[in-house]
Amino acid sequence: MMNKTIFLSTIFIALLLSSCAIQRKAIEKPPIFEFGSSMTEMQRRIAALSDSVTLRVNEPIQLPTAKKSQSQIDVHGFMYAGKKREVELIFADDALDIVWILTEAEEEQNFIDYFKSKYGEPTHVTEEATFFLNDATAVRNKPHEVLFISNRLIEPYKQFLESE
Repeated sequence: MMNKTIFLSTIFIALLLSSCAIQRKAIEKPPIFEFGSSMTEMQRRIAALSDSVTLRVNEPIQLPTAKKSQSQIDVHGFMYAGKKREVELIFADDALDIVWILTEAEEEQNFIDYFKSKYGEPTHVTEEATFFLNDATAVRNKPHEVLFISNRLIEPYKQFLESE
């Protein structure tokens, strides 16, 4: 009887620890969002992992990496950090450059704490967001979102934040 109790306790602890590890991993940038991917590639990859997808082609150019075009895929119902979310994928000249994952207000501090534990102190904190720019990540509070940017946007973001 004692061996069975110890065995079940060990299994329970192992499952609990692996669940925590899975949740922590679930907060990082989902690997499916590979920077540099085309809209067509991302649309194909994300279709089976979401409830629906909306394309917005030829949006006004705002990204410094966009010379010819800026487009967006709005993803509905993508699983991130344990919940189905809205995701905005921004493309500069048909290359994925930004991933915005919409979150909720009560989750903000958990995301910030996680990224601090992973990356250290934020590089910049503004009224709107907490940035970990060296790691291409931010947590925004107006609206509530987690941001992942491509490496080619790190320097323009730094310049923008340091000019304010």
